[in-house]
Amino acid sequence: MMQVEKDAVVIIRYIMKNSRGDLLENTMEGPPASYVHGSSGILKTLQSQLEGLRIGESKQIFLSRQDDSAGDDFIFDVLIENIRAGLPQEIKLGYPLNTVPVECAPGCICYY
Repeated sequence: MMQVEKDAVVIIRYIMKNSRGDLLENTMEGPPASYVHGSSGILKTLQSQLEGLRIGESKQIFLSRQDDSAGDDFIFDVLIENIRAGLPQEIKLGYPLNTVPVECAPGCICYY
């Protein structure tokens, strides 16, 4: 079974809150987010906290305003939905190729 590691395409669902507990994002009910692990797709500090997790595992992650120059403290509840080997082109580009386009917001296309 694959785990979160460099050059893997990681598909996650998450709930993100700020230091006051305000809900900022929730992908648990909508399209998931995806990124190439080790690229600049998401904050390096967040990526390091996901390292080694497997499909179906979840983790609560705290990021302080000192991490990656964030403007606030954040709490992420992250679920690893899927992991697959990154394609050479995805690794080179630094993001997953859009194999199934999904409109996640007006004018926005999510990759997964």
